[in-house]
Amino acid sequence: MPGDLNDPESFMPFYYDPKYDQMPNQFEPGAVDTDGYIQGISFEIIGRKLGKEELETIKQRLRDKGLFHGNMGDEKFRNETGNLVKQLNSARKVASQWLQI
Repeated sequence: MPGDLNDPESFMPFYYDPKYDQMPNQFEPGAVDTDGYIQGISFEIIGRKLGKEELETIKQRLRDKGLFHGNMGDEKFRNETGNLVKQLNSARKVASQWLQI
């Protein structure tokens, strides 16, 4: 017996039910929004999103370390991104203090 007959997904496995949001396929290349993921980490750590140049700097540093094209869900990627965001934020604070002198 195929499951609950009132649930169309039990007998039609690829039926789209409007009560569920459609998500991008995690296994397709390019499906992950890297900018949004890095901006989310930045917002958690410093409470604001990064500027365009700051975001490009972080992406370039992650590429240099070989982490940008790996698994973004890896804890090492998240930790390294957090460290880079903290470094950029502290450099920004130091530069703003220096300009006020």
